[in-house]
Amino acid sequence: MNSTPAEFTRALRLAFGAAVSETHDGLLLSSPESKLHFSLQSEIPHKIGALHIATLRVRISVRQGDESAAQKLLAQVDRATLRGGG
Repeated sequence: MNSTPAEFTRALRLAFGAAVSETHDGLLLSSPESKLHFSLQSEIPHKIGALHIATLRVRISVRQGDESAAQKLLAQVDRATLRGGG
């Protein structure tokens, strides 16, 4: 993703509030049907001239819930972390 860990965390907290908690290696998003864990690792930023674009590797694992519930929650995360562009 083109994001910093702080930006990703902020987007999740804005969308899901108290359902987001920090773990020793990332974030846990809990819903009544599913729990998703996001392991966050900053990568080397992309550089285009003087422009530096943050790069974040996000590994997602399902901690609780069936496949359908996890996919539904992940679709909500996708919408919450979209960024405008042009």
